[in-house]
Amino acid sequence: MMKKFLYIFFAIFFLIFLLSFSSCFKSNEEKIEKMLAEKKYYEVINILENKSKKNGIDYFNLAEAYKDLRKLSISDSFYFLALSKDPSLKNKVIKSYSTIAMTDFMKGYTANSIKYWLKVIELDPHYDINIGFYHLGKYFYDGGDHQKAKTMLLNAITLNLTSTEKMNTYIMLIDIYKNESKLDTAIIYADKAVEEFSSEKTNKEVDFKVISGELKFNIAKDKYLKKDYDQSLNLLLSFINDPVPLSLLDDAHLLVGNIYFEIGDYEKAIYHYNKVKELSDVKMYDAGENFEEANKKLKEILMKK
Repeated sequence: MMKKFLYIFFAIFFLIFLLSFSSCFKSNEEKIEKMLAEKKYYEVINILENKSKKNGIDYFNLAEAYKDLRKLSISDSFYFLALSKDPSLKNKVIKSYSTIAMTDFMKGYTANSIKYWLKVIELDPHYDINIGFYHLGKYFYDGGDHQKAKTMLLNAITLNLTSTEKMNTYIMLIDIYKNESKLDTAIIYADKAVEEFSSEKTNKEVDFKVISGELKFNIAKDKYLKKDYDQSLNLLLSFINDPVPLSLLDDAHLLVGNIYFEIGDYEKAIYHYNKVKELSDVKMYDAGENFEEANKKLKEILMKK
């Protein structure tokens, strides 16, 4: 009976001790947070750096103090220690990194913002970094890492970007898909850009309609080379009806003439070869080869007749 009583007594005593310790710990933590809110950064640093045994939240609060003093290299080392001690602080650290990135972005320190957005996505690739998606996309694109750039830019395209940023995003995505030989996808983004910027009369930097037309022509040419004549012919005739860019019109007529030549429809082939000759007369450059090929084919048709 006595043993049972002692066991209960010590159990209650130990529980009271734990609750008291926990309450004291929480009280100290709240005190530090209050001091940070009051911008008493040096007092916080003095208290925590003189603490003999530091836990994860101590390192995190040290990082926060140095962050707000703009001593970012020191704060970075304490964020690292905080995560090493207590991985559950990851969301807090991510939020702090994101705050640094946005603060510096608003001040015009884009290079430093990129550094902290990189830290954010390293900890959580799915975190919403908002405008950071555009700047990281451009950062990866300029560095040649098109896979990472694509992930960022696909998020950026949904944002309320400036006109220049949105145009750049389309240009980068189109180029990435072209390099991946996904011309159909590149056209989708080119056509979206045509629609989005159709009312911008003053834009002289880039003509998405030209980009879209060039992509459609290249797809048609690729299908022609693979002898997929039906598909190629449909695309080329569509291009001829709306020839943008105009500089490819004689190329389109030449390919259409070649398709009709291959399938034996010589009357239609003659029409398109003559169109090549007409356009070559007015084309300022690069007309010689098309003119010669059209002439050669016309002579072959005459010989067949």
